[in-house]
Amino acid sequence: MRKINVLTLFPKLVSDAIAWGVVGQSLKHNILSVRIADLREFTQDPHRTVDDRPYGGGDGMIMLAEPLALAMKSLGDEAGVRVFLSPQGERWSDKLAREFARNLENSNLTLVCGRYGGVDQRFLNSFVDRQISVGDFILSGGEFAALSVIDSIARLLPGVLGNEKSQSQDSFANGLLEAPQFTRPEEIFDQAVPEVLRSGDHQKIFEFREALSLAVTRERRPDLFFEDHKVHWLEALQVLKRYSYEELKSCGLAKHTIEEILK
Repeated sequence: MRKINVLTLFPKLVSDAIAWGVVGQSLKHNILSVRIADLREFTQDPHRTVDDRPYGGGDGMIMLAEPLALAMKSLGDEAGVRVFLSPQGERWSDKLAREFARNLENSNLTLVCGRYGGVDQRFLNSFVDRQISVGDFILSGGEFAALSVIDSIARLLPGVLGNEKSQSQDSFANGLLEAPQFTRPEEIFDQAVPEVLRSGDHQKIFEFREALSLAVTRERRPDLFFEDHKVHWLEALQVLKRYSYEELKSCGLAKHTIEEILK
């Protein structure tokens, strides 16, 4: 069984969250195991102290190295790859999630959740293999980042999702954002589902969604729109030109994008 360890000061925050949704299903069906270690259980004083003032001054308190080290040592060989959730880490992505999911086949994963003003650097030097950031913003604790990492990994494990094709069609799976989705009724808020999606013509539906995926990515995440996508964009334009302004508007495309497509 694939195993993830979480070192945290707030074990209930993690345990309550993973009981639901995709992660909960992976636990229920014994596809994934998550072990949560309460860092306060590894303190050495009556007050269960886990932090102290920083050398050199500064705001906030710094997590002590010793409780973290003892918690990590308690895992022994079960620690596997040791990751600290940090804004200084490499950016988490679909590519990394898939890498970590594959690695779980052969090695466990341990996620270390920081709190307060940070963690004693000497612990990171001695007990951490990688640092991961879920984005360029600050959270009140690493637990929220760890939950994001766990969820994004769990849904990639075989047998977790009801439809195994789902994760291959998600945003970022092929480097692009996912095309817009619709369900019943056919018309609501004066907006109709594009006719092609109701046609039953699977080839045309595939082409439409592929072209829309490129359009949405180009409009909303130009940083993901690389040179090889630009070649396909010319083909996508020819597909999207077949549709009306209203159909493209119902897909959430901005006015300037639609006008560029239809000109």
